Amino acid sequence: MNLIRTLVVDDDQEIAGVHSGFLLAHGGFAVVGVANSGSEALEKVHELKPELMLLDIHLPDMSGIEVLRAARNIPGDPVDIIAITAARELETVRAAMAGGVLHYLVKPFNSRVLMQRLDDYVRHRASIVAHSSVSAGPLDQERIDRLLAAGPGKAAPAASPAFTGSLPKGLSQPTLESVIGALRSSVTGSSASEVAAQLGLARVSARRYLEYLVTKGNARIVPKYGAAGRPEKFYVWTAG
Repeated sequence: MNLIRTLVVDDDQEIAGVHSGFLLAHGGFAVVGVANSGSEALEKVHELKPELMLLDIHLPDMSGIEVLRAARNIPGDPVDIIAITAARELETVRAAMAGGVLHYLVKPFNSRVLMQRLDDYVRHRASIVAHSSVSAGPLDQERIDRLLAAGPGKAAPAASPAFTGSLPKGLSQPTLESVIGALRSSVTGSSASEVAAQLGLARVSARRYLEYLVTKGNARIVPKYGAAGRPEKFYVWTAG
């Protein structure tokens, strides 16, 4: 399977790293670049020719809507766009839909929702590739309807975060959701090093989030012994 070339755009480097980690963990995507501003995003779209862009709306130099519109004017195959943002204004959502975003995810969201949208996009991309072959011939109404079903203008509803209220200083809700997603995906548990590698976090940061989940009763620690006989902390998700 050819990996889908993806550009991640977010003004927060930590969040961009988390999104990159989920793309890599999915297995169907290759992160070809990360941009932290609108101008940098447009430069990398022109240079790298990504097939998909995860786009934040709140950027330091221009809005993601401006990036979306400008990207449509760059020569070559159009880049597909999934908006991932905290912007909830109706005007912004409508502008994004008019610009042709495939999905619109509102932060904070459950990591499971992002994985579902990525799965949807993989299927959508596979349908386009299949229909683009010479043997597929002209599209009939049924095929067109199937392509449009996962196409532009399908805004995704926000998902409820796993935790509400204030978090300890230095912890963020989106990163916490990502850590929860990584932990829940492992049946036998994960170490802080494994979670850090999966999400692109520093090990000490991953451990802080994991320890917080332990204090909340949503995870427990299971010691595992390596070859040298020294136990390593593994964290296991315990809450539904």
